[in-house]
Amino acid sequence: MGGGNKGLVIINHFKTFQQTDPSTCASCCALMVLNYLNLQGGELTKKNELKFAKMMNCRPYPLGTDLKDLVNFLKPIAERNYYKIISSLDYKKDKNVLCFSTFKQFKKFAIDMLKNSCPIIVENVDYGGHYKVIIGYDCVNDNYENDMLIFADPSDFNDNNRDGYSVFPAERFFFMWFDNHCLSEKDRLQPFVALKKNK
Repeated sequence: MGGGNKGLVIINHFKTFQQTDPSTCASCCALMVLNYLNLQGGELTKKNELKFAKMMNCRPYPLGTDLKDLVNFLKPIAERNYYKIISSLDYKKDKNVLCFSTFKQFKKFAIDMLKNSCPIIVENVDYGGHYKVIIGYDCVNDNYENDMLIFADPSDFNDNNRDGYSVFPAERFFFMWFDNHCLSEKDRLQPFVALKKNK
């Protein structure tokens, strides 16, 4: 954890992996998180990417990977290693079925998780339905509208350096944080999953 910018919270030494198949963004995210947490099966290889994809029923667009399948894949690994799953599937919702009613609530959650070295797998309408991992939050200045999220993105085509890292305005992401058709209808708002060490 660290960084020269006092407003930056980032998970250092988080290794990225680029998906080799259009349908494997979810399995790549699981792979990167398990690798970071040094858990069994987290070797960053195409073999594991495709193995995980089969185990969590990753399907080509427009079907994608259901969040429940991702959670069910991660749950036994988490439990064996004394981690708990935190996900939007069982997170307390408001009257609009949102985990986070406001951007401020999401910002606090993200920063708290990152300070505890917990990467957050999220899915939204990017590419019509795409999983990536939040690994950093940068409070650029006093104006929250300039805050940036830092992602480990298994499909990093948006700059001239395909290193697997990307940035995106945090508030803009918050308002684009929904799924259109890949997830079960009741699970489409603010989908996320994270593994947190039991104390």
